[in-house]
Amino acid sequence: MRGLEKRIAVVTGAASGIGRAIANRFAEEGVDVLGIDLKAGDMPENRSLAHHLQVDLTAMNCANLVLDLLSTYTKKCDILVNAAGVSEFGLFDDEDSSVADRTMAVNLEAVVRITRALLPLLRQSNQGRIINIGSICSEYASPGLSAYVVSKHAVLGLTRALASELGSEGITVNCIQPGAILTGITTPAFEADPSFEKHWVDKSALGRIGQPEDVAPLACFLASEEARFISGHGIYVDGGAMQQG
Repeated sequence: MRGLEKRIAVVTGAASGIGRAIANRFAEEGVDVLGIDLKAGDMPENRSLAHHLQVDLTAMNCANLVLDLLSTYTKKCDILVNAAGVSEFGLFDDEDSSVADRTMAVNLEAVVRITRALLPLLRQSNQGRIINIGSICSEYASPGLSAYVVSKHAVLGLTRALASELGSEGITVNCIQPGAILTGITTPAFEADPSFEKHWVDKSALGRIGQPEDVAPLACFLASEEARFISGHGIYVDGGAMQQG
């Protein structure tokens, strides 16, 4: 992709799933990647990935740790990908609110905190890009996932708000909204209930569950010079699931 080589990217959730696939694809395109995850030891063995940082994204000092590591080898950040996320089953009226608290802390509050911290560096770039990972659950809710649905609605709303606020500074902000993707989060659910997997296979116009590598090319495109006039959008990567109704 044009305009990616030697860019500096921060990718959260880089140890697994969609974040890992994006980090790897960026590295293949010549991007210097700082991968952030709670399990840094699981990050891909790829010498093109510049640095790894093991940190809890919900920690209040997380953003400072990211900035400190960036400052050790560069004072730049051209691309931010907020890919870290959690999804846990929990009914809305469950007395235990820990599921909702944890989901919002990772899926929304960490996105806000990291994005705010890196904005000064993104503003200095001549190709600033923010790419958030949302979900088709923003528009296709599922019972027992109210906290996840709310968090991804908020991420899409934040994407649109920041696109409006930051556009005059040349920063684009977009949200990738994957459908059912086979990751460490979804695999246990599919294995526990084959009918759940069949539901998503049948819902996809392409007749299959997606792979993280199906999402990564769009992230590269949105980060590239080719996408310089695309901002404020939620873009489905769902195998045609949303049009199936």
